[in-house]
Amino acid sequence: LAIRLYRHNNESRTSRERKVNIHLATLRYEAAKKRALGPSAFVETSKLERAVLATEKELEKLKSGREARIARTSKLIKKCNLATNIIVMLMYYGVAMLAIDGSRIIDENIASNDEIISDVERASSFWKGLFFPLTYHGMGYKISQYGIESGMRASCVGALAVFWAARTTSGEMFECAIKWLSR
Repeated sequence: LAIRLYRHNNESRTSRERKVNIHLATLRYEAAKKRALGPSAFVETSKLERAVLATEKELEKLKSGREARIARTSKLIKKCNLATNIIVMLMYYGVAMLAIDGSRIIDENIASNDEIISDVERASSFWKGLFFPLTYHGMGYKISQYGIESGMRASCVGALAVFWAARTTSGEMFECAIKWLSR
């Protein structure tokens, strides 16, 4: 949440940039009014157009500064996220954060088949069905399960997967809140 707030503060326009933008709009409006007066207001129109050009130049300088700030911020956030992921992985190496057993999973095919399916196999098939795209395509999901014993690996979720899910969920909630507050 702190990272999202830091990113939002660095990506939003500064108060100086907003003031210059308002000043530029005012100057453009006044220049258009003077231009409509015709050749009699040529001197005033020329002064306003030079002021518009100078303000546009200042605004471009502020925008390029903001873009450089955004680039620095994204690099810093990337490094912080990587460090946090490494810390979480080291702290919770081999710990299953969310594990299920298959004792309460009912399989309708048990009555029709003569083979007995173990609880671990039921839990494994349940997780594979629940996390289908992640378990087969998500490298992050596989990384998050390093250190968990192989018998449990198919029926549990590692600490990194829980951490990434929490980060994504809180980030989306923060973005929704910012959009709601900025209306």
